[in-house]
Amino acid sequence: MNSSKKSDELDNLFSTMPNSPSHQRKQHDKDLAMQAFMAAQSDGVVEDNVVEDGVVEESNANRQGIFQRLRLTLKSLMNEGDKMTKRWVYSGAIAAVFVVGLSVTVLKNSETYISESYTSESYVSESYKPENTQEYIAPTVTPLEHRAVTENQQEIMRQFSDNSVDSAVSEALIESDTNTVFEAELSRQEPIVGADSVAAVPQLSSSPVAPQSVHRSRTQAFAEGTELRTITSKPIIDDSIVPEVATQNDRFKTLETNPVKKVNEQPVSTFSVDVDTSSYSYVRSQLNSGVLPKKDSVRLEEMVNYFDYSYPSVDSADIPFRSSITVVDSPWKSGNKLIHIGINGYELPKEKLPRSNLVFLLDVSGSMNQANKLPLVKQSFELMLSQLQEDDTVAIVVYAGQVGTVLEPTPVKEKDKILQAIKNLTATGSTAGAQGIQRAYELAETQFDKKAVNRIILATDGDFNVGITNVDELKGFVERKREQGIFLSVLGFGRGNYHDTLMQELAQNGNGVAAYIDTLGEAQKVLVEQASAMLFTIAKDVKLQVEFNPATVSEYRLLGYETRALATEDFSNDKVDAGDIGSGHSVTAVYEITPVGSESGLHSNSRYSDSKEAETSIENTLAKEYGFLKIRYKLPNASTSNLIEMPILKDQKVSQVQLREANFSIAVAGFAQVLRGGKYTGEFTYDDVINLAQTTKGDDLFGYRTEFIQLVRKAKIAKEF
Repeated sequence: MNSSKKSDELDNLFSTMPNSPSHQRKQHDKDLAMQAFMAAQSDGVVEDNVVEDGVVEESNANRQGIFQRLRLTLKSLMNEGDKMTKRWVYSGAIAAVFVVGLSVTVLKNSETYISESYTSESYVSESYKPENTQEYIAPTVTPLEHRAVTENQQEIMRQFSDNSVDSAVSEALIESDTNTVFEAELSRQEPIVGADSVAAVPQLSSSPVAPQSVHRSRTQAFAEGTELRTITSKPIIDDSIVPEVATQNDRFKTLETNPVKKVNEQPVSTFSVDVDTSSYSYVRSQLNSGVLPKKDSVRLEEMVNYFDYSYPSVDSADIPFRSSITVVDSPWKSGNKLIHIGINGYELPKEKLPRSNLVFLLDVSGSMNQANKLPLVKQSFELMLSQLQEDDTVAIVVYAGQVGTVLEPTPVKEKDKILQAIKNLTATGSTAGAQGIQRAYELAETQFDKKAVNRIILATDGDFNVGITNVDELKGFVERKREQGIFLSVLGFGRGNYHDTLMQELAQNGNGVAAYIDTLGEAQKVLVEQASAMLFTIAKDVKLQVEFNPATVSEYRLLGYETRALATEDFSNDKVDAGDIGSGHSVTAVYEITPVGSESGLHSNSRYSDSKEAETSIENTLAKEYGFLKIRYKLPNASTSNLIEMPILKDQKVSQVQLREANFSIAVAGFAQVLRGGKYTGEFTYDDVINLAQTTKGDDLFGYRTEFIQLVRKAKIAKEF
């Protein structure tokens, strides 16, 4: 193949790819592809005029086979990848990968080399002579090709960080029908037929493929510069690669869904608030990989509380939040009602934000050496720095086989110094997590300021395999430090060995938030848009208690909060720890009730305890109530709780905005229940969730609610784990 033909093939390739957000971006990628082409040509690839005609035909079939397989892989990436992946594909960076398919030729049969290992400096090779002349070796990646792809990716990240990519165009392309684009393109490809081949292109596996779930895919291997593969049949199409989702060792606490309770037996329900959001983003990462999440990873309250809601606001930190109650019909069970409780926290004005002493405790163990782990950790904390004040201080402690202080407490005004310390981090070794926590607290104590926020932010995949691994010991240690005024928040990254249970318990005992960062967009949400909510507490030890009226309610169940249940007597005990609410946080809780007289209940009537006398013994004024809500909380520096009380009226008056917000949160709650098996939701389906969410989406300023609807659609076609 001569150079002009190669150029023509590249032109054809780029003309059939989906349009990238920038024509200039596409041209740049094409130039890089041509450079890699020429490098491959000059690095031992045999020209067509040197090889016999029969071998040339096999070379073309070889090239076409890999080219076809790469197209199929791209189709899967476009169908099942998350938004960031799709933007990456659209930008044209993946085009360089096609060079592999375009530049495959057959070396002389007398001598072939296989790359055994690769470094940035050189290859270590050994002579290899195939026993069967029909055996072919897929090409290795040259250092120049690998460098071209790396530079391309870096340029794209710079464009994203500079906001130079037209996001509106990108979003429009992402929402377009990528199936149509790629199916139309694939239909133009001739089936590959060789002497020993099957005259058909194998179809994609029914299991969706996502970039983080493909085990050693060719695309991934090319990007890493370490493809080693022997192909023993023609055409070279490997449809035996089975996508794997790296979640086998992720650990979650077993949850038993809250049961339906009889009011005349257990009229009081008590629980702690929860503002964590890690369950939602973990579920999203699973669905974006094409698989349904583990049921125990779906915590309903964290799914619902992921979203901000337009609940009535407050104007003073003295009474840091107010609650609103909405009563609606249950969308999944006729005859039942849903009692929706919404709490909106006071948002501290920027000029009143206290100073912050922060310690970033970063896991740099070997398990963090993945694209969605340490590299994403670095990007996430770089984003957070933009939200801090100049007189705030940041220290960095890392832990792997050993613990080290990378950065002593440094004022944020020395931002370049902090950024450089973050950029220099690398992942290696085992995980001495417990020692890391101890060092972080020691560093926090040296800068402790009673008037400031003193907080440690732990970023890890949750794999603590060296040192103190006893959960109770760690929890006790974190709890004692909490009493001294140093709090702990936890950010989880990656999949494969994510210890969710430990992360949740550490955050709960450290008066902090637990969040899961699966994308840079999520980092933006948690560490930029909601930075104040994570850093600045407006109320601590917040507990809710509802007493149901036996005259009007026969049964009830609390949706979610299984891990936050409290005993009835814990409500008034100020020594019992509970969840905290940060600046601007909103909290939602939903009860499903069966009104007295409805035939929708699950419990059979008792001959003796369910008499009509219960109703007649209640005064007429109380007969208008479904129950009574109590909320206890402490101000940030207080040790004694305050009490808020309000009735839950049968005929609760609410605004249209409040009704809309309640119904959207109920759509999310319904989705969580269906993901967990739908024990109490009857025939309620994903389509019902979509319909309810669509009609109550509201303004959706940041697009999170639209993304939720897309996730529900993905759940409809996702495979069991």
